[in-house]
Amino acid sequence: MLDIRRIPPGAAIGLVITLLFMLVAIFAQFLAPYGLGEIAGGVWEPMSSKFPLGTDNLGRDLLSRMIYGAQTTILIAVLATTLSFSLGAILGFTAAVVGGWFDMLMSRFVDLLMAWFCQCFRRRF
Repeated sequence: MLDIRRIPPGAAIGLVITLLFMLVAIFAQFLAPYGLGEIAGGVWEPMSSKFPLGTDNLGRDLLSRMIYGAQTTILIAVLATTLSFSLGAILGFTAAVVGGWFDMLMSRFVDLLMAWFCQCFRRRF
């Protein structure tokens, strides 16, 4: 069973923020004060009680656009995670089963990626 007292504080904070982000994305139609493309005010209106984050160059409410943008962000994150997990699992299992030159090729490719990553970010792992 899940013991909430054993979750590290940083993980708990991240979990709560992620859960809130997911809820905002799911209920965007009910939370957003205006529609996604609805022109609600004037061009570049400043922050006010009517527009908490102001408006953009077409007069659309920025808060509403950010709330609706959460749906796109979560969709892209889920798709990227699914793609990377699937591709990694397929290539890893294939390298394990086939072995030989394919395993060696995949191992050198991973070594190449790790070397590039370390070079780009100047870290030692």
